[in-house]
Amino acid sequence: MQARAWFRHFAVRGVFWRQYLDFAQTDVPFYLRTIMIVLWTCFFYVVAAPARRALLRNVEVVLPGSNRLTNHFRAWFTLFNFSWTISDAADHKLLKTEFAYSVDGAENLESLAASKGAILLTAHMGSYDLGAALFAGRYHREIRMVRAPEIDEKTAQHVDESLARATGGAIKVAYSSAGMALPLELLNALRAGEIVSILGDRATDGISQRETRLFGELVRLPDGPFILAFVTQAPIYPVFILRTSFHHYKIVAGAPFYCRRAEGSRDAAVEEALGSWCRKLEEVIRPNWSQWFSLVPIFPE
Repeated sequence: MQARAWFRHFAVRGVFWRQYLDFAQTDVPFYLRTIMIVLWTCFFYVVAAPARRALLRNVEVVLPGSNRLTNHFRAWFTLFNFSWTISDAADHKLLKTEFAYSVDGAENLESLAASKGAILLTAHMGSYDLGAALFAGRYHREIRMVRAPEIDEKTAQHVDESLARATGGAIKVAYSSAGMALPLELLNALRAGEIVSILGDRATDGISQRETRLFGELVRLPDGPFILAFVTQAPIYPVFILRTSFHHYKIVAGAPFYCRRAEGSRDAAVEEALGSWCRKLEEVIRPNWSQWFSLVPIFPE
């Protein structure tokens, strides 16, 4: 059992690779960074077969009609972009590097910052950790971020410490493995006027989910954000962060939408809000397919 736990540190999502990244950011010459990112992207593209298959299926659905070789390049390029974003996040955490960013939908971001209880709904795009840190720093608002649990306890500890160091404690992490305690925690946070950040582009085991259509495919996505919005009547703000060039990002903040109490049932309201979210996902992902870092299966084969 101890040997298995030790080997888990070297798994794709193990703590060893995060510690190695920290070392590379501070001890490896800057001019070697691009070479290292290319090499490690190739390594993980070969070794991390489940992630590779998930990326391939994503580009097949989002950009239909291409041949297999083209889709392999697209999947590799997506993983290459992912490597840069986690490198940038480490830069911000360890070296306090300043990042330039532009905002598409500034009025929506201002509205979110001024809200008394809101749900920030986002996707695995760009660096959402870095985006949350930039938002918290700019508007001096705390964010309660919901994350899927890490497979390795030391990895979870590393992630928590990294976010705390990068944001000065402005981001509080809540893990979706918390069972029934998590919905109550988030409900109380919204009623207290806090901002709750949730990833809504894939469902993991153990969380509430339901079927919907994304890019014409039948998928299962989390419905927890919309149930929370229905109960609290809090607005839902779709927000995405995209990497545009070296140390430069764009924040895309969409107009808020609601999961309203109406004459229909709660399920009908949730399904309508979930459909609105899927249309927003399609609108943002299709032109930015190389920045959708969903490394687990979403679409059926």
